[in-house]
Amino acid sequence: MARQLGIVHQLRSRASVPAQELAKRYGVTERTIYRDMATLAAAGIPVQATPGKTGGYRLGPDTALDPLTIDSDHALRLYVLGFVEPDTAGPDRARAAGVSDTVQDVVRRLARRIHFDTADWYWRDEGSGHLPVLRTAMLTGIVLDAAWRTKTGEQATALLKPYGAVWKAGEWHMVAAPATGGAPDRFRLNFVDRLQLTDLTFAYPEDFTVRTWWDTEMEDYGKGDVRVTLDVAPAARDELLRLSLKSTSQVHEHDDGSLTIHLFVDRWEWLIPLVTSYGPDVIPTEPAELRHAIADRLRRTLAAYDDTAAGPAPPPAPLNDDSRLRSTHGRHPGA
Repeated sequence: MARQLGIVHQLRSRASVPAQELAKRYGVTERTIYRDMATLAAAGIPVQATPGKTGGYRLGPDTALDPLTIDSDHALRLYVLGFVEPDTAGPDRARAAGVSDTVQDVVRRLARRIHFDTADWYWRDEGSGHLPVLRTAMLTGIVLDAAWRTKTGEQATALLKPYGAVWKAGEWHMVAAPATGGAPDRFRLNFVDRLQLTDLTFAYPEDFTVRTWWDTEMEDYGKGDVRVTLDVAPAARDELLRLSLKSTSQVHEHDDGSLTIHLFVDRWEWLIPLVTSYGPDVIPTEPAELRHAIADRLRRTLAAYDDTAAGPAPPPAPLNDDSRLRSTHGRHPGA
């Protein structure tokens, strides 16, 4: 897959690339390149072969796109090709790849409404069954009749103005504002039970971009005035530094390789599973309630193991895996 994405980048920057050149660049045979091209074509990437001495492969011209026919797979293909972020891709590169001005106009509209947050790629999407309705509504300005389950398990209903969709950690989120007025919010599609088109329409706000809104939302999520201090042993240093911290977080490095991290959160309770998973390598020093809650959880865990069959103690879990990072949605392993 990495080689195929690399090939797409090569084709995107060149009018035509010979198979021999691609094979040499990636250290494979030309036959492997032929198979890669067949795989890309089967995935919907518009790869074309050009005959002749100066021939090779190129990205073929795209056909006109009806905005209502673009589904999540199309959006992902456009994202891979680099055209869902037109501010960075630019019209010249799109034209060089054979993407028409009509298609570019559709992509510019999509870029304001679709955002791929690629911080995590681990989780399975369970809510894309609503995407066709959401796609139609957000691109044509139709109000949605929605019903969803809240975090507490209660049912909620409302008329919503869909401003966009965000793919994050294998799940789709709808960004929508109440039709009666108010700020936008995010809704996980796998929590949505009903999403139906209505006869009502709305005007898409000119100054709204879903990516900007989402980045601000992620930065603000979990922030607050509750101060949490963590003492981090050298063994957990690298992994803690890989977590995406908030702008208000403070990290102090010590000569022995340990860290002191100050977090400012809305509730300390959500830190219990994360801190507990590090055992003695991450110790909270404040607030006292967090220390007591973690100690109580560890005591109850130990009690659950006291009556198990005796045997040699297993070696400590290695800190070089990313199992804990996978369990923390919204945290960036590469930060």
